Amino acid sequence: MPIINRFSILACGAMTFTGNTLGLSQLLNQNRAGVQGSIGAFTTLNNALQVPTFPVGTTLNINQNSSAANLVIPNNSNVLYAELIWGGNYLSRDQNIIALINNPVTFVDSNNNSFSINPDPLTQNQETFTSGNPPVTRGFYNRSANVTAIVQNSGAGTYSVAGVPGLLDPLQASTADTNHAGWTLAVIYENSQLPNRSMYLYIGTNGVVNSPANPIIDVPIVGFMTPPSGPVNTRILISAQEGDANITGDQALFGPTALSLTNLSGPRNPSNNFFGSQINNDSGNLDTTGTFGNRNQNPIIATNISAGRQGWDITNVDATNYLGNNEMIATFRYTSTGDAYMPNALGVQIDQGDAVLDVQKRVNTTMADILDKLTYTITITNEGVVPANNVVFTDLIPEGSVFINDSVVINGVSTPGVNPETGISLPDINVDETVTIVFEVQILKCVCFLRNKSFITFSCGKITFSNQVLTVICKSCSGSNCICD
Repeated sequence: MPIINRFSILACGAMTFTGNTLGLSQLLNQNRAGVQGSIGAFTTLNNALQVPTFPVGTTLNINQNSSAANLVIPNNSNVLYAELIWGGNYLSRDQNIIALINNPVTFVDSNNNSFSINPDPLTQNQETFTSGNPPVTRGFYNRSANVTAIVQNSGAGTYSVAGVPGLLDPLQASTADTNHAGWTLAVIYENSQLPNRSMYLYIGTNGVVNSPANPIIDVPIVGFMTPPSGPVNTRILISAQEGDANITGDQALFGPTALSLTNLSGPRNPSNNFFGSQINNDSGNLDTTGTFGNRNQNPIIATNISAGRQGWDITNVDATNYLGNNEMIATFRYTSTGDAYMPNALGVQIDQGDAVLDVQKRVNTTMADILDKLTYTITITNEGVVPANNVVFTDLIPEGSVFINDSVVINGVSTPGVNPETGISLPDINVDETVTIVFEVQILKCVCFLRNKSFITFSCGKITFSNQVLTVICKSCSGSNCICD
């Protein structure tokens, strides 16, 4: 099946991928620990199980495989969407488990609740490619499902997946070192403290990236607008299967068009060995918190360790300024001149720029008596690069005074029936636009100092406060005693 846009949104927030492999690298032609780019044993969370020469927590039984990973999202975030992706190889010269690849997998959330997850037919992929002399056909698959409700209810913490079909065929002549299995949890969340971003999640494959038969897979990205000025901050999140640290030539590229692409790279993703069986965090560095997190292959020097985490890639790399200002389209490219691999999920996160509101407040007098009226004037200027939307002006009228009904004037126009204490909705404020609000209060009691401040909520729930203004009510003050006459 083609790569599909599974979810997209413009919101203040971020994307994150987590997950893990379900296998450790094998010895040549044996289900023993070694440095081949192919798994020889599954991982399992059952530490009573062990395959000889592999560490504790390994098995040869598909039904016992499992691994865990940590989902990190900031406090006060709202999960907007979550997709579980899993896959492996199902076909070699000697083995074929295609009958198993539509089976449900077990998904355990951070509250230790267990769910049986069936694959969504809309995102099912199984691909074959032929190589070698004599030629042998091998098959990879991936499946996915929407798990938003589960992750919304459970939140951050440790998740695990079990029962993912994959092969442990030991013979290199049969597999060409392609045994693998793993899973990825892709999450998009909203958080008012984060920048305003266009976020896109793509699921699917379009084939195995395999030179020369299928050396390029392009993914068009549309529906966004980069900021009119300043840096274009972009992150690319990628999940793929059967990448090898010890085979180079695999690349990921990004840019405005297919004719203007730039190689991506990250701390654990060399530009010419991008897919190297690396489970990385949101900074692109190794995520060591999951199952066998300390057993990692090394794509930097293109070498494997014995019984290293093998055959699954998750990463998050910087693509800042790969796009220019005012861009509306982009292209992501998977390619290889060497290593064969299959993509399964792509996240694109582009900062749209933010509205930045400067709120200034003044009062018509700094000295007043009881029953006097005070006039407050507030100016709101958008100094950002995009319009401010969902704007609400609020002023908590200070103790000792009362709002004068129907006194609100917005940009010179009387606006009866609104009250700053309960919030006044304003139209979008364009870049460099200033909105002026005027209203009156009456002083009812002697409180010595009448302090007042306004605040604005806007764009994803961001909050900006004005300066504080002060009016002295009493003629003379001594401690807590005020003399107003």
